Amino acid sequence: MSSCYPSDLTDAEWKQIEPIFDRFRFDRHDPRDLLNAVFYVLKTGSQWRMIPKGFPPWQTVYYHFRKWRRLNLLQRLCDRVRRAARVAAGRRPSPSAAVIDTQSVDTERQAGPGRGRDPNKQVTGRKRHVIVDTLGFLLAVVVHPANENDSQTAPPVLKQLLGKVPRLKVIFADSGYKGLPGGLVWRCFHWLLSIVEPDEETEGFEPLPKRWVIERTFGWFGGYRRLIRDYEHLPEMSEAMVRAAMIRLMIRRVT
Repeated sequence: MSSCYPSDLTDAEWKQIEPIFDRFRFDRHDPRDLLNAVFYVLKTGSQWRMIPKGFPPWQTVYYHFRKWRRLNLLQRLCDRVRRAARVAAGRRPSPSAAVIDTQSVDTERQAGPGRGRDPNKQVTGRKRHVIVDTLGFLLAVVVHPANENDSQTAPPVLKQLLGKVPRLKVIFADSGYKGLPGGLVWRCFHWLLSIVEPDEETEGFEPLPKRWVIERTFGWFGGYRRLIRDYEHLPEMSEAMVRAAMIRLMIRRVT
């Protein structure tokens, strides 16, 4: 299928990620078309059943997307593209610093398990618990109920980084992570947890050093209508959508 939507991969972009799909067997459909269909859903917020006829059948697209999530292919693809995007930006493939934070989003009424109410944000839904590098590129994501505390749910997110970021030394966080003992983080992961708090004397809004990059990442999520709310039935599918959105965003930085 020739490219006909702005969300489709260009030839140069597909060339960067095609090797990842070489180990998979596709009898009838081009993996590029399947991936473009996923990006169409992400960008437009379309329902799976309303994927245009120019793409493979929606059941086939959804089947492969779930299979890629189950095989951890989306995470490996995200890591590959992130390293290439960092090199393209003049950075080393592995970051030495990262930022952690959460984003609470509403869920649809038909959403499945893993929902709660965030009393601070007045949101009933789920939290996207995210770690990014200092360019705002995704390192890890865990989706959990919005009523769960940030510091208590941070360890599973941090665990995703083990073995993937050998140069990482410090992780910046806001005051919501004061309940996470910095000494424990150091003993378990050998990373320094640095709490960045706003200056009490500053009036109005002022971006916090090192922490504004993750707010920009949350803003990038807003460019994909499927991520404005959490439309997925399962939290793990929500995580897959976040990874797919970041793959689409970062691949443009490479080419």
